[in-house]
Amino acid sequence: MNRARAGVLATILYIGAWACAHPANANPLKSLYTTLELASCRRVEQHADGHSWICAGLDGYPVRVAEGDQRTFVSVGDEAGRHRAAEQTLASFNSIFDAKHARATLEWRIVRQNGRPVPFATILRYFTLAGGRQGEVLVVTRVASGQSCHVAHIDALANPDAIAIARQIADTTARRFDCKSAPDVRGRRSKSPR
Repeated sequence: MNRARAGVLATILYIGAWACAHPANANPLKSLYTTLELASCRRVEQHADGHSWICAGLDGYPVRVAEGDQRTFVSVGDEAGRHRAAEQTLASFNSIFDAKHARATLEWRIVRQNGRPVPFATILRYFTLAGGRQGEVLVVTRVASGQSCHVAHIDALANPDAIAIARQIADTTARRFDCKSAPDVRGRRSKSPR
């Protein structure tokens, strides 16, 4: 066997051994989706400025939706009302429901542990209104044991690839994001209200 063939064979064997030790699809990052529809949720608080509900999410991860001052607050997990996300929203008036629908889709970024989906982030579209202008913002939220918080906001109208940007941030940043930090604004920005 000449040197070139021996080198190619050694490279193939090395790549094969590495692939067996590090399977590419052993635990790929994936998305699952749940629907938020307040009529199907349990109202837990009611006050003059708004209400809050607990909605079904993934198993073990209930979703708290609250409204106040014409803004929406969404947090995830046990005792979600105590999480940082329960106090976070966008500056402009907003809702997770558009004018035509009373339901929203929540995207969960997950890994599988012992065959069970374990989320580490969510992506949710907010519809905004300020000064007569409408906008749309994707909010990436960290999901961790006992905590959820906004990681990033992406202007969905200024960025045609906003969902790809949101997933990339969720997959690379959310798990190590410090919830004491302010969320990052990513991508291009339009004149739409945030």
